[in-house]
Amino acid sequence: MGALVVVIVCIALLAIVWQLCFVGCGFHPQSAITDCTDYQQKVLQTPGLVAFWPLDETSGTTAADIGPNNFNGTYTIGPNVTTYDPVNLSDAAPGTYTLDQANIVAGDCDSGTPNPCVAVNGGYVSVPWQAALGPGQSPFQFTLEVWVIADWTLEDAQNNPSNRIVVASNAVGAFQGFSVLASSDNLWAATLGIGSQNLVVTQGNNQTIVQNSLYFLVLTYDGNNLTLWVNPADTTQPPDGQAAAPGFVPVASPVPLYIGIGHPNVPTPRNPFNGQIQDVAFYNVVLDGTTIETHYLNGSGMQTS
Repeated sequence: MGALVVVIVCIALLAIVWQLCFVGCGFHPQSAITDCTDYQQKVLQTPGLVAFWPLDETSGTTAADIGPNNFNGTYTIGPNVTTYDPVNLSDAAPGTYTLDQANIVAGDCDSGTPNPCVAVNGGYVSVPWQAALGPGQSPFQFTLEVWVIADWTLEDAQNNPSNRIVVASNAVGAFQGFSVLASSDNLWAATLGIGSQNLVVTQGNNQTIVQNSLYFLVLTYDGNNLTLWVNPADTTQPPDGQAAAPGFVPVASPVPLYIGIGHPNVPTPRNPFNGQIQDVAFYNVVLDGTTIETHYLNGSGMQTS
C-alpha cells in the first residue's frame, strides 16, 4: 500500500510540474521531442501569412522574409548605450546582435537539424515600411507571433525597470501602430495605438518573466479588441491580456518595423530587447485558437502534426 501511495504522489507531482511549464519555466523543448518537425512549413502554409522572418541566418546582414512578399530586413549594430534611462524606461545595452545561436524553437528544423536563432542586446532588425505590415487597409485585422528567451536578471528588472521591445511598428511621440514587449513591470505586454492613446495589455501580476525560459507570444487584433497570448496551450481559456481597442491607427511611411528594439531612430536608441528571438510571423487575419495552439505545440516540440 505504501508503494502505491508513493507512485500516485510522484505522478501527481509530475503533472503539476508539466502544467507549470506552460506558463514559463526553465523548459528546454528539445528534451521533449520525439520527432523533429518542420515548423517553418506549418507557418508558411497558414492562410493570411504576410511575412515570416525565421532569423536563422548564419552570416551576412540580411534577415530574410521567407513569406510570400519577401519583406527582407537588415541586421543592424546599435550604439553602445552605457547607462539606464529612467525617463524612457530603457536599459543600457552594448548594441550587439549575434547570429547562428542555439535553436530555441524545437520544431523548427531543416532535414532534422535544428535551425539557429539570433541573440540581440541593442542590435536589431530593421524592416522597411510596408503598407501590408501596418496593416494598411480596413478592417485592420492581424496576428503577430514570435518566440523569445529573455536574458536579463530579476535583479536588473527590479533595479532598472525597462520596457524591452521584441517587435514594434510604431512612431515616436504618436499613438500609432503596435508592439510586443516586456514591460517595466517585467511582464509580457502588447500595445496598440488608437490615435488618442496607446492601449496596453499585460499578463497577470503572478506571471513575471523568468530568465532563460522559452515564451511564445501572440498578439491578435480583430478590429475592435487587442489580445495577448503567452504560451497558448489552451485557447479555450481566457487570454493573458485583452482590451477593447476601436480605432487602430497604423504607422505611416517611412517608419520601419523593428525586431529587437523600440526606437533606434532617436538620438539615444530606446527600449532594446536582451535575449534570443526566432520565427517572427505576421498575418493579415486573426488566427483562430486551434491554429495558435497548433503553432505553439508544434514549435515547442510537444506536438508533431
